[in-house]
Order: sequence, then structure tokens, then C-alpha cells
Amino acid sequence: MKAHSVRSLRRSKSAFTLIELLVVIAIMALLASLTMMGFSSASINASRSRTAAFHRAIMSGLENYHSENGEYPEPRSAGKRTNFGTSQYEIGGALMLYQALSGDGDDEIKSANSRRSPSDGAAETDAEIANIMLKEMPREMSQKTSTGEWLVMDGFGHPFQYTYPQRRGGGESAGQGAPSTNTINTTYDLWSYAEDDKHTNETSLTSKQEVNISGKWIKNW
Repeated sequence: MKAHSVRSLRRSKSAFTLIELLVVIAIMALLASLTMMGFSSASINASRSRTAAFHRAIMSGLENYHSENGEYPEPRSAGKRTNFGTSQYEIGGALMLYQALSGDGDDEIKSANSRRSPSDGAAETDAEIANIMLKEMPREMSQKTSTGEWLVMDGFGHPFQYTYPQRRGGGESAGQGAPSTNTINTTYDLWSYAEDDKHTNETSLTSKQEVNISGKWIKNW
């Protein structure tokens, strides 16, 4: 009887230890999951903060450009797209923004005064230095693509989006009072898709006005 009781006690202790082990594993898995969720959330928040800072800097530089030239810059390669990871982005605006803000080249700026010079990574000539509108551009704010093009990037490593107003009834010549067919603002629309990787092909006026699409974007409207 006594031996039987000892064996039963040993089995009970073994079973209890196994249950404890399973509970510990479950708790560790839960903690790991919460840690990963917290890290992901912190990473997104940090990227959004960088993007918001870049966004403000770009708008400041564009105001300097407007003061110097009497107009906001217009992209020459509007509609041009390329892949970043698994998503495709329009890069015409980002190409133009880099040149308009850094002074490095001007062939992506649609202007009668353009010398049609490409970017080479630095503003070196007197003319280029005179056209710098955003001094001390953060290094991570500009990026060279595999094909040698320079872009203005957001805090998520994706190109900023920019659309120049096209007026109903004949483009810019229709006058500033004419409603735009592609922008919410009368000046320009500037935005980052931020962490949204599902709507990176959405650039239309309708998409911008749809909160379910543009709700996560960092934008100037």
C-alpha cells in the first residue's frame, strides 16, 4: 500500500510538472508575440515621425522655390512608376522634388528655363548651388535608384508623392481660378502613403478624398 502511494505521488508530480511546462511555454509565446507587436508599432510610429518631419521640410523648401520662381515646380515625368519591394510607386514627383529642393540637376522639372541637366548626387556648379531650396537635406531623405535616379523619400523608404494641379478647360493656362481635376489643393498635393502598402497606385482626386483609402497617409490636405 505504501509503495503504491509513492508511485502514484511520483506520477502526480510528473503530470503537474508537464502542465507547468506547457503553461510556461504558452506565457513565453504570448510575451514574444506582445513584444513583436510592440516593436512593430514603435517602428511604424518612428517612421511616421520621420516622414512628418520630412513632409514639413519639403513644404518649406517648396515655399522657397515659389518665392524664387513665382510658381511651384511641375514634374516632367508625371506617371512614371517603379517597384519598391512588393509594391509599385509613382516616382515622377519624387524625381522632381529632389531636383527642385537640392538644386542638383533640373531635367525632371517641367519649365521653360530648364537646362535639362541630370542629377549627379551633388549641387556643384554655381547655378546649382544658387538653386538649393532646402539646405542640409537629411541623408535618408534622398536615395539613388538602381538606374541612377535620385528621389526624395519618406521615413518608410518609399518615394514621396506629388501632383501638380491640372485645370479643367486647358491645363495651367485655364487660370488659377479654374478647378483642378487631380489635386485637392490649388497649389499642389504632397503626401506619403506611410504604412499603407495596399493603395500605392491611388493618385486620383477621388482616391485622395476617400477617407477609407487616404486615412493613413501623411498629407497636406
